[in-house]
Amino acid sequence: MFTAHSQASSPADARRLAAAYLDAHCPGADAEAVQIVVSELVTNAVRHTPDGTWSLVLRLEEGQLILEITDDSPELPTPRPDPPLDGRGGLGLGLVEKLSDHTAVAPTARGKTITAWWKLPTGHHAERPDSER
Repeated sequence: MFTAHSQASSPADARRLAAAYLDAHCPGADAEAVQIVVSELVTNAVRHTPDGTWSLVLRLEEGQLILEITDDSPELPTPRPDPPLDGRGGLGLGLVEKLSDHTAVAPTARGKTITAWWKLPTGHHAERPDSER
């Protein structure tokens, strides 16, 4: 499992750390798609939360790569059917939905968690403990 927090990582750090995690644990994953999703979701958390606080988790579970980002904004994102292409936003959730196999948005006690899943090629079912690597 990989975890990053806004207190210790910038959005660029989150992308770099996610890429390193994928290289080490998920060589069959679409690293470019995952990095774009990390970038979109972390940037949205920074932009749309009062203090830019977020936490990111990447993990392998039952043949899937699961990415979760949690932030302190209770406002749930909604995809826009025709977002403007003027550089002011609105593309993020739609892009995340297109680049992942499945997404979900769930409210939490303090804000929300956005989850994206990718099915991995056969053989990537769960992380091995450090002793087995």
